[in-house]
Amino acid sequence: MTENKTSLRSILREIKENKNSCIIVMDELTDVHNVGAIIRTAVATNCDAIIVAKHNQAPVNETVMKTSANTAGMIPVIEMNINEAIRTMKENGFWIYGLNMNGDQKLWQSDLNGKVGIVIGSESDGIHVMTNKLCDYSLSIPMNKNVESLNASVSAAIVMYERSRQVNFSN
Repeated sequence: MTENKTSLRSILREIKENKNSCIIVMDELTDVHNVGAIIRTAVATNCDAIIVAKHNQAPVNETVMKTSANTAGMIPVIEMNINEAIRTMKENGFWIYGLNMNGDQKLWQSDLNGKVGIVIGSESDGIHVMTNKLCDYSLSIPMNKNVESLNASVSAAIVMYERSRQVNFSN
């Protein structure tokens, strides 16, 4: 991972007045292409920061930079314990949405306005059990029953763009 001295607490201080902040949380994504694509979409949809797991996480390397179209340097990427990050975000007024193919709330029924954290689970295991318990909402993306799931970066993009649509175009 590239060296990053930014902390979550400093980002939270910077965005304190932003009523529609968004932080993306990657829970042990191991595919550098997914990580790069998620970073690129996060920048495109005006997210404020990205949290990546301290362990079992794809590094932000040359492949991630290339996949992100060099946007990885345009958004703070903070490496830390995911559950600690979620607790800190919640203490600072964030609602946490976990992506889960069996989520109890359909994406289209959710209100993604306000300060939100979006948790994306690993490609193979999804969101860890303890991390999932910390989420305020479990979101699913409605899809054809013959398709088991979507790629992590595709799912993340759909949610980030729905959030962007709600924040920017639905008032």
